[in-house]
Parts: sequence; structure tokens; C-alpha cells
Amino acid sequence: MRVAIYDRVEPPVPTELPVRLAETCSQRSAAVLLALAVPALVAAALASLMLLMQALYAPAARAIVAQHPALGLEVLAAIAFWLYLLGLPIRRLCHRLTAARRVEIDADTVTEMGYVRKSTWQAPISSYTGLAHHLRASLSGTRHELILVHPQREKSLLLCLAPTMAQEEVDRVATLLGHKEISSRELYRFKVRLPRLALPAWRHSAAPSTLVART
Repeated sequence: MRVAIYDRVEPPVPTELPVRLAETCSQRSAAVLLALAVPALVAAALASLMLLMQALYAPAARAIVAQHPALGLEVLAAIAFWLYLLGLPIRRLCHRLTAARRVEIDADTVTEMGYVRKSTWQAPISSYTGLAHHLRASLSGTRHELILVHPQREKSLLLCLAPTMAQEEVDRVATLLGHKEISSRELYRFKVRLPRLALPAWRHSAAPSTLVART
């Protein structure tokens, strides 16, 4: 899950190892936005259903669709697009209502603690890329984030969250975790592992050719 979804971190600043973090988000604001978004999605779905019923049962509309099949496909594509635009925020708001995780960081490993199982995933702290000081802007304002960056985005950790953040705090947390500070651009870099091409067996077994010079 993306670290941007969390807006509360406890404790505010890690001071000693092991670090036990609790990352949550504001459920009240998510519930209010969800209450506004669901009626809009229902209204769009009903309007789309009425349009489809009109196209299926009205003789004039059926004649137009029969003469121009591409027009019917365009209408269906437009309806699907609008439903997707409304459904995506609702899906994210539902995630925010249940978004919470507990993380334990010691000198060697990082472990996400599950609420049912003992751990969800575990990664060595040496597998992390570094510590990024990120400034995130949104409609509610700006916030400073201190993120422990991992090549797998779901394993990146939000360590600190504050309206302002001094460089001394960043250096202190970097020294505690044994990682250097990196650019915040690393958060948006996609790392794709391309498969290696297998060379034919004869490429490895063939003896090197020799050239005989004529005199």
C-alpha cells in the first residue's frame, strides 16, 4: 500500500532501536468523502442504465445504433469511463477506512506485524535504498515526510510526518537506521526487472576459432 494514504505515525520521531511504528489514517474524513461519493456513483449508474434501456427498447434509438454501430460502442466506452472515474476514488476511500499497519524495525530486519498473524512480511534493513525527505502537497496543505525507501513500493515505510522538518532530525534518523539520505525522486522511480535471454548451448561450448596467416 502507498505511504501517501497514511496521515498519522506514532511515535512522531524514532529515537532508539527497536522502533515500533503504528501507521494509520483519518477515518472520519474518509467516511465523509465516501458519503458524498457513493450517491454520485449511484446517480451515474442509474443514468447509464436508463440510457441503455432507452437504446435497447426505443425504436428510434435502436435504428440509430443499427445504422451506426460505432456510435453505440462510443456511448458504452463513455459510460464505462465515467463509472471508472467515480469508482476509483471510492475504492481508495474504502482502503483508507481500513488502512492501518504496525511495523517493527531492529538493527537487522524490518517486519510488518499483522493483527491476526505474527508477521505479514519481513525484509532485511540492508535491502532498503535509503532515507528520503519528501515534501507532499495536497488540497489540505503540505506536509514533510521521512520515508525509508525500498525497491518494492509496498515495503517503503513512512517514519516521520510533520508540517516542518529540520535537517538535524533527518540526519539523526538516518544515523539511527544506518542509511544515507537519498533524493525523493527515488520514490517515483519504477524499477523493472527484465528477464535474461538464454543463449544457445552451442554459444558456450564452441571453441574459439583460430586464424592461420598465410606466408
